[in-house]
Amino acid sequence: MSGLDDHKARMKMLEKDSVLRAFVEDDIVYLDKDSQPEPTLSLFIDNVIQWHRDRNLIEGSTDKDQVLKLMQELGELSDSVCKGKDIKDDIGDMLVVMLNIATRNGVTLSECLARAWDDIKDRKGKMVDGVFIKEEDL
Repeated sequence: MSGLDDHKARMKMLEKDSVLRAFVEDDIVYLDKDSQPEPTLSLFIDNVIQWHRDRNLIEGSTDKDQVLKLMQELGELSDSVCKGKDIKDDIGDMLVVMLNIATRNGVTLSECLARAWDDIKDRKGKMVDGVFIKEEDL
């Protein structure tokens, strides 16, 4: 049974056994028959990549251009954090730019995150003045 099939089965059990009525249809989770669909992360990723393609931002841009854009978006995130503002849009904008860079280089966010996880999963260290210091640097 695939992960999605397992998820659908659990959702059907919830529908039968709970006040919360939930079901999955076409890889979209519905909380009840009257609710709006909750798009999946993969659907957002596909939409953003297509948005980039439709605007010639994959072939018509460079990694340098996109990294500079990412730095701009990081500045906006920094500003929001410092001012105690909502950061969801800033993080989303950074993901949009990172998807462009990943797509241009033929890698997926999953591959990148898996590589980063492999690098950090066994890392040990401690926080010093709000900064994580790796064990080998202590």
